[in-house]
Amino acid sequence: MFKFLLPLAGLILFSFANLSQAAGASETKYIHLTPAFVVNYGNTGRMKYLRTEVALKVTGASAATAVSTHRPYIRNNLVFLLTAQDSDIVNSTSGRETLRKVALDEVRALMTELEGMPFVDDLYFENFVVQN
Repeated sequence: MFKFLLPLAGLILFSFANLSQAAGASETKYIHLTPAFVVNYGNTGRMKYLRTEVALKVTGASAATAVSTHRPYIRNNLVFLLTAQDSDIVNSTSGRETLRKVALDEVRALMTELEGMPFVDDLYFENFVVQN
């Protein structure tokens, strides 16, 4: 009986190893756009500052590589987007959520332009600090 169980156990372990490798190909990864963004924003009156850390959610190693390759260009576009904001947007929860969605759309459009695919599943503000 044990003669038959050993090959069966090997086959089961081999199947699980192949499944985990296939799952690794579509593994969720987070690309952290470091260092943190520190920008001045608004266009009236005294200087106002915004500091945030951004993470991009991607699926798979090829997406992570493509996004990482264009990290400087992504950061550049996000800096311009953040500096163009008004106090009403950055000081409200709904405004920050809208900004997050706009930033995601911006990054996805940029990646589609550069790579032919958006590659980015989501964008997260890991923190968001505003000084008025």
